[in-house]
Amino acid sequence: MLLTESTKIVTKENIQLIQIENDFATAEVALFGGHIISFKPKHDNRERLWVSKEAIFDGKKALRGGIPICWPWFGPHATQPNLAAHGYVRTQIWTILSTEETELGTHISLQPQSSIDEGLDGKAQLTLTVVVGQELKIQLHTTNIGNTPLTYNCALHSYFAISDIKQCELLGLSEQYSDKTRDFQLFETPHPYKFNEETDRVHLQQPKRLSIIDKQIKTDILSSGHDSIVVWNPWQDKCISMDDMASNSYLTMLCVETAVTQNQVVNAGDTHILEQIII
Repeated sequence: MLLTESTKIVTKENIQLIQIENDFATAEVALFGGHIISFKPKHDNRERLWVSKEAIFDGKKALRGGIPICWPWFGPHATQPNLAAHGYVRTQIWTILSTEETELGTHISLQPQSSIDEGLDGKAQLTLTVVVGQELKIQLHTTNIGNTPLTYNCALHSYFAISDIKQCELLGLSEQYSDKTRDFQLFETPHPYKFNEETDRVHLQQPKRLSIIDKQIKTDILSSGHDSIVVWNPWQDKCISMDDMASNSYLTMLCVETAVTQNQVVNAGDTHILEQIII
């Protein structure tokens, strides 16, 4: 395992973590799920990502918080509801392909144990690249290694740390969204975009930049390679029903997900890149 001077491996309960500390930031990436669980730039020492205090680090259940990798489907499988929600790579052990130090920060490349499993019609190779610098850059590379077009969905299911969801505002979205909490009916995006109830919305838009405003503190989210932005907060009742969230967890987190929900098609030999940059 090749590590740089800015990286080391530590163990938390049953999960190995890559800890990164360079001149720009600190970060942590779990090898279980290729799951980024922390990013804290040194210029303001503010944690950008939220992880549940009740998160289960047993190496079996997907971690609650951070940036789960949803692939090769998002939500339930379209035709096989018995398969795990959000795909199979978020509960696999990922392998470090490389680490490198550059003037922009620490580059890490990872691959899951297997990119081919039940529920994927085709052959693919999935690679995650993470750059920890003044900003956090995440790229999910899907390469079609088969002989026919590959169709899939995916998401960087990012949980952002906030101080109070009831005083938080999301900037950069407009037009209509599909509301999962109301039988997928269409509604106009509110302005200002604030939160006072369970939220599970798919915005079929491709904004390049979104901003979370939390008591005058701004977190910017840049996206590319997506066809959707998913906005999620479970609110109190759903938090109570989850064994890996406290009853008040909803107050300090907001998911703003860079996603493909409308079927990405990649031709044989080609690669699609889903990217999110957190500032």
